[in-house]
Amino acid sequence: MQEVISGVHIWSELSERTGIAFNGYAVGTEHGTVVIDPPDPGESGWALIDALAPFEGIFITNRNHSRAAAAFRDRYRVPVRIHRADAERAKIDADETLTGEESVGDDVRLVRVPGKSPGELAFHLPARQALIVGDLVIGAPPGVLSTYPDEAIDDRDELMRSAARLLDLEFDALLLCDGDPLPRRGKEKLRAFVHSQRGAAAES
Repeated sequence: MQEVISGVHIWSELSERTGIAFNGYAVGTEHGTVVIDPPDPGESGWALIDALAPFEGIFITNRNHSRAAAAFRDRYRVPVRIHRADAERAKIDADETLTGEESVGDDVRLVRVPGKSPGELAFHLPARQALIVGDLVIGAPPGVLSTYPDEAIDDRDELMRSAARLLDLEFDALLLCDGDPLPRRGKEKLRAFVHSQRGAAAES
């Protein structure tokens, strides 16, 4: 585990199926640490995460990112939350469902970004100039933004509209839950990705 930007820690588990790192984030807030999409930290990793207590809750960005959320809930006795549109198809029974309009104080603001799934969420950290995203875009290959194949996406057009709307937010770091995060110039990379996809769609 490492501090990827000030007050935000990351740890990862490599997916043998995809070869992509699955990342979890712990965000310090005045209400306690917010955990997002947590993979298994391994035996040696739990002590590092314990040091971030107390915990406010566990958030899942989409129906495919339950990961080790159940183990985190059992260990820290805090609720697991997911958008209500993805709750039924998630691999965990969430304790609370969300609308995508919630926030954790002024530190974390939820943003609904449907497309890959109807209930996908992103997390804006305005004071840290950062954005955490699940499967909206992924960091593969390293340093490059891409998406999963069409067969894994419910509605690609809606996904791209969601990506474009994120450009209205203020952020520099783009912290990806799948693939390599972009601690700097993330908004520039996202803007270039959105423009390139629009160009590709216009040519097809």
